[in-house]
Amino acid sequence: MHVKISKFRTKAVSMMNNFRLFLGLRLPQGPSEALTNKMAGLTESGIVFRRWTHPADLHVTLHFLGDTPESSVAAIDALTAETAAATAPFALTLTEAGTFGPPSAPRVLWCGLAESAGAPQEGALAALHAALGAHLAASGFATEARPFRAHVTLARGGAAGSDPAALMAAWRAVADAAPESLSWTADDVTLYKTHLGRQPSYEAIGCYAFGSNDDSKGKNASSATSAEFA
Repeated sequence: MHVKISKFRTKAVSMMNNFRLFLGLRLPQGPSEALTNKMAGLTESGIVFRRWTHPADLHVTLHFLGDTPESSVAAIDALTAETAAATAPFALTLTEAGTFGPPSAPRVLWCGLAESAGAPQEGALAALHAALGAHLAASGFATEARPFRAHVTLARGGAAGSDPAALMAAWRAVADAAPESLSWTADDVTLYKTHLGRQPSYEAIGCYAFGSNDDSKGKNASSATSAEFA
């Protein structure tokens, strides 16, 4: 399916020869504000990380594309639009916190996800990741070999000597204190461009609406946005 890139994205991709790109799910206002409040509560509790995620940068990564030539953006645009159009919207819920790296010096603090039935990333989310990965690979793009673990990154660079029990206790305390909107319906995929050294760091240069179970599959689902999610 041929998908024409909008004037906005044509202008954006012509500004440099290579972009640092990834595909992800944006967080709507309710869940984004809930996580922002929880991050603020953690810092007030004395939890130290070198860099906390800017509220406008909260997202779920589906596929990291890395440095990508301008000439490849049209192919990414087309395959993402096609995959999104064949995907029905699905419900997601933010769940518990976790870390990557040594517990006493965590590299990443994250929040996990579950689908509506309560089983983490089984079903629609994993299927979307797999479908995008298959189309990317078929078009010659490299995809990560490690297993997909859906999450929202909250912070990076935990202090050496961190107490993992204290971190989880602080998370439970802020979660209990603010039972906010943690669920939403995912209904599109976003193509992001990374701006290193800038806050917020991620710019949405393409947004691709999901189809439906009824009559939207196969339709052109590509629609660009001219504003960052800020």
